[in-house]
Amino acid sequence: MPSRLAGYAGQVTLITLFGLAGRLLFLGHQPLWRDEAFTAVVVQRPLGQMLDAVRSDSAPPLAYLLDHAVSALWSGPTALRLVAALAGAAAIPLGAALGRRVARERGGIVTAILCAITPALVLSARDARMYALVTTLVMASTLLVWRAVERPSLVRWAAYAAVTVLALYTQYFAVFAVAAQVVAVLVVLRAGWRTARSACLAGGVAFLTLLPWLVVARVQFAHVGDAFWVTRLGFLSVVGVFLPFFSGPPVDPWIPAKVSLLALQGFAAGAGVLIGCAWLVFCHRQLSPEGRRAALFLVACGAGAVLMMMVLSAWKPVLDGRYASVVWGPLFAVVGGGFALIRVRGLLVVCLCAIAAASVGLSIADDHPDTPSAVAFLQARVTAHDLVDATPSQYLLLAYYEDAFVRARTHVVATNVAWYWGTAAYAPTTVVTTPPPDVVNAGGTIYRVYRSSESGGSIPAGYSARSTRCWVDVCVTAYRR
Repeated sequence: MPSRLAGYAGQVTLITLFGLAGRLLFLGHQPLWRDEAFTAVVVQRPLGQMLDAVRSDSAPPLAYLLDHAVSALWSGPTALRLVAALAGAAAIPLGAALGRRVARERGGIVTAILCAITPALVLSARDARMYALVTTLVMASTLLVWRAVERPSLVRWAAYAAVTVLALYTQYFAVFAVAAQVVAVLVVLRAGWRTARSACLAGGVAFLTLLPWLVVARVQFAHVGDAFWVTRLGFLSVVGVFLPFFSGPPVDPWIPAKVSLLALQGFAAGAGVLIGCAWLVFCHRQLSPEGRRAALFLVACGAGAVLMMMVLSAWKPVLDGRYASVVWGPLFAVVGGGFALIRVRGLLVVCLCAIAAASVGLSIADDHPDTPSAVAFLQARVTAHDLVDATPSQYLLLAYYEDAFVRARTHVVATNVAWYWGTAAYAPTTVVTTPPPDVVNAGGTIYRVYRSSESGGSIPAGYSARSTRCWVDVCVTAYRR
């Protein structure tokens, strides 16, 4: 047994188990945040009602189906994040397989360590959304298309097509990864016309399998012309995409210990950019010719897909760190290859420790809204003629944590709510233009729930603010006559 664990496969297995444990360790540490609340609300519904909500939102159904299956056996934030944690851990051996092609076994081991500790992969694996799953599937499809090009067979092309189908049914932006893979096969691997045709055919068949869902979810196309929260393409938006690759998600200004977290992220980004990438650029000749071509192939697959998203963003802004994470998975093997070229062991250890420290800091920081405390406050006070007036950013979080009585008294008072607030999961009576008459006529209390960065909103004549309580990124103001 010790000799097996000392070998390459044994080391990758141990690193994978370590990465899985790290992802599971803090799985339920944080309350849900806004996007997770959409997942939490819809997966609690019967299958048909869940799919009806999902098809009216903006994503394919696979991640929701998996979360729905888990929620049938287990409830709570930890259960909601389990699929993401398992998928995130699966990225570790896939990264090792890709990194091994760049810098041999040392590259595979270092890439496995990088995938186990890097903030972008660790934090997404604790998020009840689809991004960890699709990142792993894109990494798998990249490896499978590579293997199919090397030794073409029906089984290998079928495996590539099948995993590509899963990726497309998890997140639409995986289509950029497929397109970049085909281009990389043609340009970098210089595949013959038969192999290139097979790659195009496999990718095309995978996309065709998505058409039935697109027909069912055609209402999603109506969102294309609507306002969106992603900023327009510019220098800052591009920097904002690539920095999270090394440092993890942005740190909001209200997060406790913000300065310390930014410092940790800065060290992680410095280790990744200045050391890992720079070492690869300046020392790439230390790689074998096959390793250099492997690195170019992975860059074409990962960065090429991001470049395609940038081109699309000139028309419709879609370039965002979360969306880029769908396609950038193969690039971790390139950075891992750069780290593998470092022969000064102390420098390599310092770089990896800087990256791991950022993951630990972001994992233990209180960076999710403390909705459970706000809900406990409301449930101790709301009566039959009171109103909980939630801003769109807060409604789904409240709907998940509240009991049935308070949930029935919770509304969004607005004339219009943008779809990206998760309106597909709203109840038909959620949005009202004015407070219900029974609240005003009975002189009930209006509890306004909002983020600390949001305004208190408009309140009916005769009402005035009497008290305000705030927790982490959520406030409740009570208005009375």
